Amino acid sequence: MIIAAGLSPAWQQILEVNSFEVGEVNRCQSAHWCASGKVINVGVALQHLGCPCETIFPAGGYARSLIEAELNELDVSFRDLNQENPTRICTTILDRSSGQTTELVENATPISEQEVKAFAAEYRRCAETATVAVLTGSLPEGTPVTFYRDLIAKTKCPVILDARGTELEEALSAKPFLVKPNHEELERTLGRVLSSTEELIKGMQDINRRGATWVVISQGKSALWVTSANEVYRFIPASVEAVNPIGCGDSLAAGIASAIYQGWTVPESIRWGMAAAADNLTQLLPARLSDSRVQELYKQVEMEQVV
Repeated sequence: MIIAAGLSPAWQQILEVNSFEVGEVNRCQSAHWCASGKVINVGVALQHLGCPCETIFPAGGYARSLIEAELNELDVSFRDLNQENPTRICTTILDRSSGQTTELVENATPISEQEVKAFAAEYRRCAETATVAVLTGSLPEGTPVTFYRDLIAKTKCPVILDARGTELEEALSAKPFLVKPNHEELERTLGRVLSSTEELIKGMQDINRRGATWVVISQGKSALWVTSANEVYRFIPASVEAVNPIGCGDSLAAGIASAIYQGWTVPESIRWGMAAAADNLTQLLPARLSDSRVQELYKQVEMEQVV
């Protein structure tokens, strides 16, 4: 079993407009609602990839029942723990004339000490039988910055961590199996600009030396870089027509987790994750993947071992 766990789910609105004008009345050509947020996206993606997964997150307010209804419809196994504060609502605006995506992201609502403890206890219980765990998403107000570190320290299986900043820095001492900040997040974590490929690789291997076995850095349409203490890989993503980029990083994490669960090598698992991210990019709703499409896209992802 794979665990997808995080504290910042969302009820997501996706609006398509012909041309988005700031400060003007914008009439939408379509509107869609779905369960989302990084943790839910990972769980939904894993379900679509055919992997057994338990998705763990807190939820509250009227959005909780909406999220539950959709996850049940998608046949996603989940444990939503009660949260007093309402689950956040986020909006994505897709401008079809420019191809630009605008996100209106509500911060995850504060979580109490008791709710944090309940979540950690449920995670630890599920982690006892897990093969892979994915810890993902920002930490709401009220969560210790050591939260991910403390969970990883009590997890026996490989952990994929999608976090940034202080929570990533704190977690490195617990030796996560794989971390996947983007380029900007890596710079913030290291506190310096990485303006060349050489500087990027050195920065990634700094993170390896501080505890992460593997570091994955995505750069949108550009090459994706992967390092361990002694290896460097470069991946070129499949070329697809973009519909909605939301959830690509989450689909990448889910794809990697699913392949590791099946016993693949880490480089090939990342290649599969990139195919999952490419498939997500072509879909309107995040993480609604197709295993057959991902298999075709996997063949298009180029992989090269540099070191």
